[in-house]
Amino acid sequence: MSDDLLSTPAARRRFWLAVGLLALALQAALLWIEWRPQPRRLWGDEITYRDAAVQIRAGQAPDLHLLWPPLYPRFLAALMPVSGGSRMAAQIAQIALLAMAAICLRALGRALFPATAAADVAAALLVLDPQVAAFTAYLWPELFHLALFLFAWWVLAARADRWPWLVAAGGALGLALLTKSLLMPFIPVLLAPLVLAGPLRHRLLRPALVLGTLTLTILPTLLANRARYGVAAIADSSLFNAWVGLNDRTRRSFVGEIVGDEYGTYLRSAPEPRARDAVLRAKIARLVEERGVGQLLRAQLGRQYFRLFHRDSFFTEQLPGGGIAAAGYGYPAPPGWLAATLRIWAASLYGGVLIAAALAVAMAPAAQRAWLAVAILFVAYNLALFLVLHVMSRYRVQLMPVLYLGAGATVAGAWRSRPRRPAAAWVAGGVMAAVLVFLAFGGQ
Repeated sequence: MSDDLLSTPAARRRFWLAVGLLALALQAALLWIEWRPQPRRLWGDEITYRDAAVQIRAGQAPDLHLLWPPLYPRFLAALMPVSGGSRMAAQIAQIALLAMAAICLRALGRALFPATAAADVAAALLVLDPQVAAFTAYLWPELFHLALFLFAWWVLAARADRWPWLVAAGGALGLALLTKSLLMPFIPVLLAPLVLAGPLRHRLLRPALVLGTLTLTILPTLLANRARYGVAAIADSSLFNAWVGLNDRTRRSFVGEIVGDEYGTYLRSAPEPRARDAVLRAKIARLVEERGVGQLLRAQLGRQYFRLFHRDSFFTEQLPGGGIAAAGYGYPAPPGWLAATLRIWAASLYGGVLIAAALAVAMAPAAQRAWLAVAILFVAYNLALFLVLHVMSRYRVQLMPVLYLGAGATVAGAWRSRPRRPAAAWVAGGVMAAVLVFLAFGGQ
């Protein structure tokens, strides 16, 4: 798919008609196996979110133990009456959120890259990748968070000269943090291009406006948690996930898992979150002292990124033969031909995205350097987090839009006339592609 091929409205209409039909077919297949021959059993955090939503509907304040942010259960609770208490309304809303995320990713791609086809391909990949699209049917906050984050990122990259848009971006970032709080330390990097460009007054006022709106959005939750738990935080599962991540045993999720047992131990360790975290700090300190930083680092490097990039996703793990299905959850009895088709679809597209995203080093057209740096730093930030924290394939969902942008840029760049790139760029792209493919498909 080239930028020339999408340079006319008719070409773009044909492209998006094809993408739309494929996306609808994918969603129809996902909803079919979600509900037939019987509904998929909820698993893991889905149960926590569902139970919290039921408590909210009953007028109770759920105890999320300061591990889970509070917004997604409220989102589910608000939708429950629409579908008689079932999760169908949430699934329909999340299909809309997936479409919103794709629209925002396309707009962000157009702000970053001169080749408009790069943005179109990236957005198409988002709605056609089963490992992301399947979250329309799950009770996890991935798509809610993704839509908010991509909207805010697009506004900051393309609408930062307009004050109302900056207010909207701050609000969206605040809501995104109330959904998944691990984004918090990255906020200064996301706002850095606003500080580095324009008149001094704008450099100060634009980030201040975003941060002010963000603070007002999260402030009620901070105050409520301070009153209830004695901690002014949205949620903080970092110590728990660090302990589990340092003690994980295998290179693949759902093999020899220890999360459930460690969660029970965590809750029994003390009556409230601050005391539990103190226990975890002491346990982590003893672990580091016993094993040494070097030994721990070697173990983490030999395991964490295989877990993060493994070819099986939360979607395929719920198909027959996957780890979640083996535990008695996942899709109960999907047609064999459909399960095989979806598994091949997911693995093929994922492998292609990894290779194309890596080759963007050599193939991609020029982009806005500041925002391209933000995208690269976002990947680096996630890789740094998951070197220590407990990781599974679900956590790469937030990384996938950056990979889609890189893949889209590669596809668009392959068809454009451009200056010859140095051999070093091709070598770097090839090495990166080989490493990602090995992490995903080898080394198990």
